[in-house]
Amino acid sequence: MLIKPSAEAVRRIRKRLADEVRALRGLNATAVIAKLNPIVRGWAAYYWGVVSSRSFTALDHYVWWLTYRWARRMHPNKPKKWIVRRYFGRFTKFRNDRWVFGDRANVLNDRGEIPILLKFSWTNIVRHQLIAGGASPDDPGLTDYWVKRRRKVKPPLDSYNLRLLAKQDSGCPLCGEHLLTADQPPQSPQEWERWWLNVVKRAIAADYLTH
Repeated sequence: MLIKPSAEAVRRIRKRLADEVRALRGLNATAVIAKLNPIVRGWAAYYWGVVSSRSFTALDHYVWWLTYRWARRMHPNKPKKWIVRRYFGRFTKFRNDRWVFGDRANVLNDRGEIPILLKFSWTNIVRHQLIAGGASPDDPGLTDYWVKRRRKVKPPLDSYNLRLLAKQDSGCPLCGEHLLTADQPPQSPQEWERWWLNVVKRAIAADYLTH
């Protein structure tokens, strides 16, 4: 049996995205990106273990429409081509996609990188690995099993953050705890969103790396 995001779940995320973009009218593109990226990450991370490719693609089209409409409201007197050139482009060298939403006015570093809006479809689909029957994380005899399993479970992060996490041995360099446990991952899109905001952005940081 194939499991995919329900129609109700898709309806809820579409409504939330629309509400957030509506509330961001009058703010700049960087604010839009900062608000939407955790939502995209959280929802995609929750559904990355099921048949979600079509849902991810459809949501990407919907987000494009929301951001384009936001840009039209920000610049009502500008032509469509100007808006497209201003806010959309091939902003990441790792993706051959010219329709990435970004803020050209906010250059982040000397490499010319700018804030960009992530896409749902950039999260790779990874099938969930079933736990061996009767395996309990509290069983001292299965310590090696759970250690190996944790190492195999890769969080839904981009390649840069995965490299940083690997250097930290998948744990927080401050407290030593695993940032994602195989037996108790976040249980909702909102929990994944908080996981990214409250754990990953603080615990996976170049300044904190232990080499």
